[in-house]
Amino acid sequence: MTEATQPHSADPTQISLAAIFAAFFRLGVTSFGGGTAAWLYRAIVQHRHWIDDQTYLAGVGLSRIVPGSAGVSLTVQVGQRLRGGWGALAAVLGLLSGPLFIVIGVATGFARIAGSPVAHAFLDGVAGAAIGLTFATGLVLVPRGRTQIGQLILTIVTFAAVGILRWPMLPVIFCLAPVGIALALLRQPGRR
Repeated sequence: MTEATQPHSADPTQISLAAIFAAFFRLGVTSFGGGTAAWLYRAIVQHRHWIDDQTYLAGVGLSRIVPGSAGVSLTVQVGQRLRGGWGALAAVLGLLSGPLFIVIGVATGFARIAGSPVAHAFLDGVAGAAIGLTFATGLVLVPRGRTQIGQLILTIVTFAAVGILRWPMLPVIFCLAPVGIALALLRQPGRR
């Protein structure tokens, strides 16, 4: 956007701490899969016009190089820009409190049904469906040839080691990952 069409950011003194908390609370309970930065841009820059594109992009760049979660770091920066330290606190509490309560609720619900044979049967069915979808996806998306057989064998060995023999996941992955990487390299054009 050119400067003439770029919406001006809101006056930070006019934005209440409650509004900051509410905006970030909504972001926290509706953004899934690590896309916090994109959701934050949409809500804070495009809809509310609390900050402009340049300020947001500078915050994104800084949040990528500091330790910790980039989404939380960006939240702190935006909150601080809007209302100083209290704004940063309101933004972070808003972003993290909703998911915290959801996780506590889910954990409490699961603890209540953990001993139920029906719940275990349901979860076993879900796990079976996930395994089946994983196999089906691998078989459909992998091109035919020797590498497909190798990948299928690798999948079966991983499943047997972790699912049947109950070996720890990390050592199995560390041992089988090089084999998977080698199979992927064999699939590249021009390599045989």
